[in-house]
Parts: sequence; C-alpha cells; structure tokens
Amino acid sequence: MAARAWKKAAALRSEERGFTLIELLVATGLGLVVIGGAFTVFSSGVRSEPHTASKAVALDEARVTVDRITRELRQGIEIPSSPAPTSSRLSILTYVKQATCGGATASTSIPCRVTYSCSGETCTRTVAKPDGSGSGAAVRVAAGLASPAVFSYSPSASKPTYVGVSFAFTNAGEPVTLEDGAALRNVEEEP
Repeated sequence: MAARAWKKAAALRSEERGFTLIELLVATGLGLVVIGGAFTVFSSGVRSEPHTASKAVALDEARVTVDRITRELRQGIEIPSSPAPTSSRLSILTYVKQATCGGATASTSIPCRVTYSCSGETCTRTVAKPDGSGSGAAVRVAAGLASPAVFSYSPSASKPTYVGVSFAFTNAGEPVTLEDGAALRNVEEEP
C-alpha cells in the first residue's frame, strides 16, 4: 500500500507543471512592451498639454472679445470717420461702464471711443474720450491670430451700418474661425 501511495504521489508531481523559463521571459517581454507603449502615450500627452492649454486660452479670449465687440457695436452711437475704419482697426463711439473714459469701472455707462487695433497675431482695445483724446492704456484682448484682418464693413467702410468680426486661428494645423457681427442700432440717420 505504501508503494502504491508513492506511485500516486510521483504521478501527481509529474502532472504538476509550472511555467518554463522561456514562457516567463516571453511574458515579461510582452509586459514591458505594453508598459513602454503606455508610458510613451502618457509622456507625449504631458508634453503637449501646455501647448493645448495655451491654444484653449487664446480661443477663450477671442470668444469673449468677439462677444464684447458685438455688444459694443449694438449699443454704438457712431463709427468715427477719422481714423478711417480698416480691416485691422475699428473705432466706435459706444457706451462703456466706466467712471471716466479709460478710467475705473463704474455701474453706469458713459459714451466713449473704443478702438480695437489688430497687428500681427494680437488685437488690443483702447478706451478714450469721445473726441479720441485722453486714451487709456491699450489692453491685449486676443492673441494667436492667423491674420490681423478682423473687421468687415457693410455697405462700406465710410458709412457702415453693419460690422462683421472674424477671428481666424490655426489650431494643430486646422483653421478655426470665430465670426459674428452686429448692425449699428443706435446710429442716427442723416436727413
């Protein structure tokens, strides 16, 4: 009986198979390839994140600026003829919530001359007195533009009744354009 038990124990031991050294090496190699691929994807995402974030900030700035320009156009009084409006420059006499033109923010609105000027990849906004004097500091309102040609006037730049705004960007090689515009609602008609 003892010999029989030994034979059964020997048979069980011979049927217990583990992994061979070659199988362990192959599994380890495949695991390292998977981990290496995951690390590569993760590290490239981390490296590109600041660039993506800066593009998102530029697009958000542009969205806010387009909305602001549109609002100022809708409540605008007139577009002064001097300096002449161009595709990269817009001056408008409009209402702004400031104590003085170019001064501190206030709860009531006063008429001021607001000038948007685009050059290169940047647009700035300046607030001055209605006659154009005493302007405040230029504040950057958009950056990363593909073109400084932002404004369009209808029927003409000399007597516009509608102003279009179009900010064009290049994001990861793809063009992105934010467009809006407004009719000048408060413009006084000439008799």
